[in-house]
Amino acid sequence: MRGKEILKWLFVLGFIGGISGVLLLGGVFAYFSTQVPDFRSLADYRPSLITKVYSSNGEILGEYARERRVYLPITDIPQDLINAFLAAEDTSFYEHHGYDMKGILRAALVNVFTDRKQGASTITQQVAKTFLLSNERTYKRKIKELILARRIEDAFSKNEILELYLNQIYLGNGAYGVGAAALAYFGKSVDELTVGERAMLAGLPKAPSSYNPVYRPAVARQRRDIVVRRMETEGFITKEQADEAVASDLVLRLTPMANGEKAPFFAEHVRRELLDRYGENALYEGGLATLTTLDMELQRHAEKAVQTGLRSYDRRHGWRGPVGRLTALTLDWQNRIKDEAEKYRHLQDFAVPAAVLEVSDAAATIGLENGTRAQIPLAGMTWARKYIDATTMGDRVRKASDVLQAGDIVFVQRMDKNEGFEKVPDREKKYSLEQLPAVQGALVAIDVATGAVKAMVGGFDSSSDFNRAVQAKRQVGSAFKPFVYAAALEQGYTPASIILDAPVVLRSGDLDDAWKPQNYSAKVYGPSTMRLGLEKSRNLMTIRLAQDIGIRKIIDFASRFGFDRADMHPNLATALGASSLSLLDLTAGYRVFANGGVYSKPYLIERIQDATGQVIWQHHPVCSSCTGLDATPTQSPPSAEEEGERLVTPEIAYQMTDMLRGVVLRGTGMRARAVGRPVGGKTGTTNDYIDAWFEGYSPTLATGVWVGFDQPQPMGNSETGSRAALPIWVEFMQNALKNRPKADFTIPEGVTFARIDAVTGKPPTANTTQTLLEVFIKGTEPTTGSLATGRVLGKRGSDGNTEEPANLLSQGIY
Repeated sequence: MRGKEILKWLFVLGFIGGISGVLLLGGVFAYFSTQVPDFRSLADYRPSLITKVYSSNGEILGEYARERRVYLPITDIPQDLINAFLAAEDTSFYEHHGYDMKGILRAALVNVFTDRKQGASTITQQVAKTFLLSNERTYKRKIKELILARRIEDAFSKNEILELYLNQIYLGNGAYGVGAAALAYFGKSVDELTVGERAMLAGLPKAPSSYNPVYRPAVARQRRDIVVRRMETEGFITKEQADEAVASDLVLRLTPMANGEKAPFFAEHVRRELLDRYGENALYEGGLATLTTLDMELQRHAEKAVQTGLRSYDRRHGWRGPVGRLTALTLDWQNRIKDEAEKYRHLQDFAVPAAVLEVSDAAATIGLENGTRAQIPLAGMTWARKYIDATTMGDRVRKASDVLQAGDIVFVQRMDKNEGFEKVPDREKKYSLEQLPAVQGALVAIDVATGAVKAMVGGFDSSSDFNRAVQAKRQVGSAFKPFVYAAALEQGYTPASIILDAPVVLRSGDLDDAWKPQNYSAKVYGPSTMRLGLEKSRNLMTIRLAQDIGIRKIIDFASRFGFDRADMHPNLATALGASSLSLLDLTAGYRVFANGGVYSKPYLIERIQDATGQVIWQHHPVCSSCTGLDATPTQSPPSAEEEGERLVTPEIAYQMTDMLRGVVLRGTGMRARAVGRPVGGKTGTTNDYIDAWFEGYSPTLATGVWVGFDQPQPMGNSETGSRAALPIWVEFMQNALKNRPKADFTIPEGVTFARIDAVTGKPPTANTTQTLLEVFIKGTEPTTGSLATGRVLGKRGSDGNTEEPANLLSQGIY
């Protein structure tokens, strides 16, 4: 009896204890159930998504996000990938109701009786923890997690839970969700992954850092293989598939987010515009898709042209020396060059760093990043006379040791990648000495018809965020003169009007302060046509013209072109380009002449869509013939400026175009004839050769180029717009127009052509030796006189440009 009594009491005590435990556990759960967050917020889940900026042809220019995530509906995630995560994280997912009691008990026993720590969180519990709880490792948090998991299972379907999980989970390498991870590690979409790749991703949630294949490939492979075998055990894959996956190498194709390597200045300008328009949260979390105006083919041509032009300027002024020195030549040159190469990786198409190992009279031996050695022959460094100042260089280079010595760290480029070394034997195996230009430059290209910015270069490279095409305001020099001449046309002048080219003295009350402007040649030429004054960029004629019109009227006129009135001071120096303008604004002003007198603000963004694909903003083309985007309701209606504003008549715009074509044919812009298309343009050079400009356009593309130092300083004698900026413009326009149909400027109905004496601007007489076919607004052309018997200027060539007798181009008489 005594034994039975004991058993009876043990049973009673056990029963009471069990009931008490259940009641206690129920009380605990009831207590914490009032303290858990509202799980219903999951129904309004709005993940942080990547904002992407695209070129006009769909290339990604930039990606901006706090978390790298590509949101995928569950229907877009392959079942094979889902199965991999189920095998790794929750094999009973479809059977349990939020938590796996068997798994919890098993994990508890392991944790109590062994030194190992084992978790038992289901995918639903992980969703609860990730979205609604903290990462603290306490029993309170675990109880809340179980409560929330049960409630989530009651409210959401299994597929909805999986969709939340697979898009939110952190998988290392900056990737959130399976869509971003597939891109980050393998450069693939989720439906392109192999069995092994799916297993590797599925093995990451447990410990993304510990199993990161980038930094711990061996451990990551072991974890991958464990997941593969679990997939086999669960029947998700066959043994053959598992064996093949385990035998495969772990091959990564790391794909970082696009951070503006393509068109960095353009992409950054768009980013700032999005930030101003929508704010930080929308930019870095909203998943906006922004289609821009950028033409990547033109952008590449623009970047190449700017780098080539700045390199040419830099070489004209000599060698500034190595960028560094080695301290232990035989020991660390490879590591040092690897470090330098990583620093300048974005410039590898221009030049790469190298260590000078040996120097003879005929060549220098260099060491490259990959450990190989190569040579810089003397022919690759003859340009490198010592830089002394902007106007002075050292003696001619006669041997390699005049330039280099062992231990120098320099920049080099393979000879076959640059022009000028075609006659060097085996040039594909040899290198030329390079240096990164100290001078800077910028280029902007705008579609004439729409105002869309098609290319933008804000500097030699992206090492600085300062966008010289937009943020810099520099004196424009003679590139401003077309606006003075256009104002004169509006006041009734014609291209044939005579203006006196003679000395001008402007006094401010003190004779010592008298301003005596001069022509670039320091000569005077007497009475000349207004056309000739623009073609030859005559300062004295421009001053007299501005005196007659009035500088305030000129400022009023120029401000209509989008120039800030505050940048134009009411003195005659403004007529010669003393005002400071941005390259983008000046190019947009020139575009007006090409566009028949109509102005619209240049723009970079065509369309913005939210994360659902809804168009929330759209630019409206300004020309009726333009093919635009679909007529989708937008956030903002088109503004008045987007409709385009007529600034001058089509007739005046065409007269200016014809005069600017004359600048190319006979004046300071003659190098632009190399484009081989109808183009007009104007050079600009400021005092002491501090700034060099060329602004010009074809019937379809308006392009501006600026060259100068960030801290204004002389660039050297003769570094004019024609020499420093125009070659960049020519190289770009040649490539930009190469595959476009040839077209001439449209002649408006309100103009007519009349032959005049090229010197007097009057109708030809029997004594006329040179004539010119001039453009007039109907009713203003000469009506008397007889045809001359001398040379005729103005015959149209097959390329649309005017052909002139070669010997006349150097006489200064037109």
